[in-house]
Amino acid sequence: MARERLARRAVKAAGLPQDVMLGMPRIVLCGDSQMLLENHRGIVEYAQDRLRVRTALGVLTVEGENLTLCAMGQEDLQVTGTIRSVQL
Repeated sequence: MARERLARRAVKAAGLPQDVMLGMPRIVLCGDSQMLLENHRGIVEYAQDRLRVRTALGVLTVEGENLTLCAMGQEDLQVTGTIRSVQL
């Protein structure tokens, strides 16, 4: 825990983006139909109405209708469908 705090302080002092340097999740929503998630750590659950993904801050839950995992890389993924909620 102390190591994380030290790393966050160093990144902040250097003026570097936390999402890149600390592996923090970055979520980009395009309206209610598309989401891009960067810095994920794997899928926990995937269904048409719910997607749960591990991140450095815990499990991210996306709920909606007709959710489709369009693209997935080692660190990023893209979801389309009708997105109703995103919770961390």
